[in-house]
Amino acid sequence: MNKSFSYLLHKFLSDYLINECGFSEETRKSYSTTFYLLVEFMKSIYELLPNQIEFSHLTYECINQFLDWLENERKSSYSTRNQRLAAIKSFFKYAQTRNPEIINLSTQILGIKNKKTSSRIISYFMEDEIKIIFDYLSGKNNLKYLTMISMLYETGARVQEMINIKVSDINLSKRTVVLHGKGKKNRTIPISEEMCRLIKRYLKIEYKDFGDGFLFYSKNKRQYSRNGVYYVIDTIVKELKKRYPDKFNGKYHPHSFRHSIATHMYNNGTTLLSIKKFLGHESLEATQIYATPDSEVIKKQILSNSKAISPNSKYSDGDKDDLETWLKENMK
Repeated sequence: MNKSFSYLLHKFLSDYLINECGFSEETRKSYSTTFYLLVEFMKSIYELLPNQIEFSHLTYECINQFLDWLENERKSSYSTRNQRLAAIKSFFKYAQTRNPEIINLSTQILGIKNKKTSSRIISYFMEDEIKIIFDYLSGKNNLKYLTMISMLYETGARVQEMINIKVSDINLSKRTVVLHGKGKKNRTIPISEEMCRLIKRYLKIEYKDFGDGFLFYSKNKRQYSRNGVYYVIDTIVKELKKRYPDKFNGKYHPHSFRHSIATHMYNNGTTLLSIKKFLGHESLEATQIYATPDSEVIKKQILSNSKAISPNSKYSDGDKDDLETWLKENMK
């Protein structure tokens, strides 16, 4: 069995992550980006071409240097640095089972600590801000954006889950939508009558299917990208900030709607276990970030006497020489 770095990395990214771990395509792209950057680092700092990299080069000191390079040269945040380290550790866990000769090296790499980050601050909209957004979009008669934003908020969908929704995933008679989540895990989310009526209007008046059956298409008649959705939200929030200078003071992104519905559910008495199931979290720990009522809720509580949610691919010797190009393709 081939035990080289190049071969095992190829198998890890193209086979193991998708077929054995059931990770999403987005996770595979993120991991591919990590190793593309590592290859760039080895080329610029160690003067090693991609086809020359072996496990013996990837020492404890080398990986730490790479992480510092990400932070200092690439200006990566602590969070991104930690994500890159997680991808490297995942690969070494896999590689040591295929190449026992690197167990000692792997143990050292797995011992590298994450950089401590400040407490996570989630970005979400207040309930009155959500109403302002919906009123604004209704007033502009933009059914697509109104349906898109309503879907993000009401279902708590991750942005990738939302742009992957197909018309066939929606059952208006049962008032449900199927979201295709991380690790190919689907969940069925109930939707309100109002949401159903909005979808019906959108499908009847504005919707056009450009061949793939997606619920939302961008202006270039393709499936929305994550950046495309971010641009839509950023444009809306900037306009509303001009109209309401005392509101919309956070740094918002598509995930803010997921944070918002979860926070609002918790503030209104929904249990964390129910929110966990609704969001499709693997563990309750991930849901704990919503267990902090916002300032308005705290104020109300004080005033009321403190009454206390990939396909397989083959590897050839030529792939080793073209590792950098292959990684770049896997980032797309």
